Amino acid sequence: MSNASLKEQLQALSVVSTPSTSGKQEVKPKKPNRPERNVSKQTKQKPVWLEHAQYGVELLKAYYPNCFKDIKDIQPLKIGIKQDLVKILSTRDDIVVSDKAVMVSSLSYYVNSASYHKNMVAGATRIDLDGNPAALVTAEEAKYSADCRKAKMQKRKPMPHTNKATETASS
Repeated sequence: MSNASLKEQLQALSVVSTPSTSGKQEVKPKKPNRPERNVSKQTKQKPVWLEHAQYGVELLKAYYPNCFKDIKDIQPLKIGIKQDLVKILSTRDDIVVSDKAVMVSSLSYYVNSASYHKNMVAGATRIDLDGNPAALVTAEEAKYSADCRKAKMQKRKPMPHTNKATETASS
């Protein structure tokens, strides 16, 4: 179930029917008990791709708990694990096709997370889908991962805002 449908269900439950003066029932939304502080935070929804990616990661954790773990326990994955995942998922009839597709596409979200890059250190053990050791992270792979993490962090930093009106006035 997606968050959107859950939100819709919660909104439907919060609607209270009250009698109106005309004899017909009028539907009024229930008022919240506490005041809304940050409206922009409450109304901002996650992008659909992010919801799908997080759903896929949760599926991966559910079906392969020895491999896909919570943020604090993430380990580097075996090189070629995507091919292994596709091969195994193609033989499983107990998983819906759309869930299989989400799981495969969410793999890139998982391995591009800051936590994953943080744990990619030289000499760390890579694991396969069953959680068994598969190889070690090389120094070159660790450096590449650290560079990716730095690039992600720099993208998150806000750019200093310059006012063009003051720049032209001072020239």
